[in-house]
Amino acid sequence: MSLKHPDYNDPITLQVMWDRLVFIADQADSALGRTAFSPIVRENHDYVTVVLDAQGRALSQCTWSIPVFITSLPMAAQNHFLPAFPPETLEPGDVIATNDPVIGTGHLPDMVMLTPIFRNGRIVAYAGSIAHLPDIGGRPQSPDSTDMFEEGIRIPMLKLYKAGKPNVDVFAVIEASVRLPNEVRGDIQSMVAANEVMSRELTRFMDEYGLDDVAGLGAAIHGRSEAHMRKAIAAWPQGSYKAEVTIDGFESDVKLCVDVQVRKDSIHVDYAGTSPEVARGINVVPHYRVAHTVYALKCLLDPETPNNEGCMLPITDEAPLGSILNPHPHAAGAARNLVGHVIPSLIFRALQGVVPDRVKGDSGGAPIWGINCQGHTADGKAYGSAQNFHGGQGGRSTMDGLDTLSFPSNCKVTPIEMYELAVPVLTECKALIPDSGGAGKYRGGLGQRGVLRNLSDRPMNVYLSTERVKHPCFGVVGGGDGRPGAVRLNGEAVFPKGKLTLQPGDRLQLELPGGGGWGHALERPRELVESDLREGLVSAAHARSAYGWTGV
Repeated sequence: MSLKHPDYNDPITLQVMWDRLVFIADQADSALGRTAFSPIVRENHDYVTVVLDAQGRALSQCTWSIPVFITSLPMAAQNHFLPAFPPETLEPGDVIATNDPVIGTGHLPDMVMLTPIFRNGRIVAYAGSIAHLPDIGGRPQSPDSTDMFEEGIRIPMLKLYKAGKPNVDVFAVIEASVRLPNEVRGDIQSMVAANEVMSRELTRFMDEYGLDDVAGLGAAIHGRSEAHMRKAIAAWPQGSYKAEVTIDGFESDVKLCVDVQVRKDSIHVDYAGTSPEVARGINVVPHYRVAHTVYALKCLLDPETPNNEGCMLPITDEAPLGSILNPHPHAAGAARNLVGHVIPSLIFRALQGVVPDRVKGDSGGAPIWGINCQGHTADGKAYGSAQNFHGGQGGRSTMDGLDTLSFPSNCKVTPIEMYELAVPVLTECKALIPDSGGAGKYRGGLGQRGVLRNLSDRPMNVYLSTERVKHPCFGVVGGGDGRPGAVRLNGEAVFPKGKLTLQPGDRLQLELPGGGGWGHALERPRELVESDLREGLVSAAHARSAYGWTGV
């Protein structure tokens, strides 16, 4: 039985329909993950699926979403895809895509894809997805590139499929330009399939409810989400809240500055004072910056409402042109997460006096450490895969930070067994590092120690994307800093970013940073200190010096 002309003012009807849209994105998520070829997509879940309305505004996203992708995708659709491909230029079966960093998420490995959904001869919605491809040619993903052109092949916005048929010339160029053509093509085709799932299921949904379009439903979802955000903002004291943080950068430190301006029912975030762009692959394009700005404030203001376009509307931001958060075109950005992932912690630091019970300490998983192993087997076949390592999350107002878990991204870790099948390494060690979490009423999560050994009989190139080796993760609300990270080759400290060659048998040791603490350490309950001692998470010496523990 179908429901005709649903009443979007009825909260039960709206919630049921809204949940159904989320489920449609989740079905596409499952299709993409189960059919993908590469570990970074299949195992790490470095992708997103989103349902957008006819104007390219996000309606729903898959439950397990990469924060930066869910905001970058609708911005790419509205600012670039739809102006370049107006409805009259599209037909059923078309698929448009690009990996242009400025249009998408800030680096070339991320493919952005949009599929128009037709009903009664007109476009009523779009199915969108973004996935991190295992290779895109050029210099493997690494922070030591000096401009975008070193970082791989750039595919302009184009029709990857035309009326359901693949653009074979485009696929030929892509496959000729990458080290892992089968995996890259397989992942792209998985994205196409995921978009097709959203198209099919949204059509069924509209049939069931007797809808000719989703404009009314979208307006209801966006309006309620925007109202929730504005109400939450209005409860905060108006004012200007500033903070800065220094991170390692590449050759020299990078300073990030923020001014969070809380107005009546909106927030503007200004990054004036931030360091200038650099000739290395750590620059952050505007879409990537905006996404992390919005994500941080969404976490603090309204974490429960499913994310969509309405959540973004009360928030704006800006950064000076030529800064590392707004670089000129063609600036390198392959490892833009090394800077961009710090934005939420920076905003939390600025707002710790406004909502101390909601902020968390700086996280050792901000940024993710990416260890990209590349090489050739004895018969000349290329191999390559990136593994994610995470440090400790920051402490929170009610509990300790989580150990070795990413934030603000939520990428998974490739299971060791799957990673060792993809590249010839042995993971000899993965262990927590005692005393690495920043002291506090609630301490930061612990970092981890990992050791990788080159099992092949040939040299292996490893491209390191790391941070917080010089400058540790900071605490909030009086919490202490976490332990900084370290990178060692055969026991000797090495420069922690860029290309490193492992000879056969060499061991790469990675020590991930601990998260910052929350609150003053001397306020930590004694039972928590003693529990950490029993479990070996802190040493007796650290308990005495940091927490004033006097036990024996």
